[in-house]
Amino acid sequence: MSDASDLAGDLERGLSLPASWYTEPGIVERERTRIFRRAWHYVGRAERVGKVGDYFTASVGDMPIAVVRSESALNAFVNVCRHRRHEVVTGAGNLKSLQCPYHAWRYDLDGRLRAAPRSEHEKGFDRTAYPLLPVQVETWGPFVFVNPDLAAPPLSRLLGDLPRIIASSGLVLDGLRFRQREEWESDANWKVMIENFLECYHCPVQHPSFSTVVDVDEDTYSLRAYEWFSSQVAPVRRSALEGRGRKPPYDARGAVTQAQYHYLWPNFTVSVNPGHPNLSVDVWIPDGPERTRGFSEHWFGPDVPEQFVREVIAFNKLVGAEDDRLTSSVQRGLRAGLPAQGRFLVRSEQLVIHFQKLVLSALGH
Repeated sequence: MSDASDLAGDLERGLSLPASWYTEPGIVERERTRIFRRAWHYVGRAERVGKVGDYFTASVGDMPIAVVRSESALNAFVNVCRHRRHEVVTGAGNLKSLQCPYHAWRYDLDGRLRAAPRSEHEKGFDRTAYPLLPVQVETWGPFVFVNPDLAAPPLSRLLGDLPRIIASSGLVLDGLRFRQREEWESDANWKVMIENFLECYHCPVQHPSFSTVVDVDEDTYSLRAYEWFSSQVAPVRRSALEGRGRKPPYDARGAVTQAQYHYLWPNFTVSVNPGHPNLSVDVWIPDGPERTRGFSEHWFGPDVPEQFVREVIAFNKLVGAEDDRLTSSVQRGLRAGLPAQGRFLVRSEQLVIHFQKLVLSALGH
């Protein structure tokens, strides 16, 4: 593996991370411990845990998580019993307590061990010593985030100015309504997929429908990197609003007059398309060195026409399918190992470079 200082210099000059960082199992393990177990992750909708006893399960990489509403707080735990490490709960629902199905160890909604059958015959057994292990949990609008690292800074540090930027599009996050979710898999490394999201240099060639709605000209398509997130902001094409030229894939007229595409470290993206209030999110989860799994969610304003909902979801899926073909090809190229490094265009692909610097900083040498 190249020295971190050498790679940092390469990134400054516009050279990429080595191809081996996208194919080697050892890199996946370093990412698991140094990135994903120290980061904030979107795991589900706040509306699913609105009442006392409501819970849902999720995963952060390979770590099972349970999010639970107690009398006093929203809690999140490693969803693993302290006894034989069976998963305590599955799915989602409403419970008075959390009981592991293996040997019936039972936990309060705040994670304290309430009962362990036959433990009264065990000398020195102290129930207070075996609560469910907590993880940090916070909400941002309708989104629930968790962080396995109890010493990590709060979610607000990660978000920075992102909530204000999204609000500037005309969206009110708490006013959005969840409409649809899909789970997906891809045959490309998660970093390849994030990097594809982070540039629109390929849009005029690879996304013709997208380019009829969003002005992708390099002089109007704005790129900006912040500490832990990055943003792409662009106006809607005037021709799409006026009905000139090629017919757009949906009617882009509405209160949201600019496109916004945001990336939040390490694997969460937000897409806002022009038109009626809408927002989609994607979570990109490593699944070995050369595969990614994840999910997409689609959110809309409460009074958005059904036709717009259908057309924008179809639009997002079309762009996603076009991107999947690209990232699959990139992964095949990376597998060859030659050339060992790619060459970025620093202006057009600056956000990809920013992302690779975050990865390099997290993994070190």
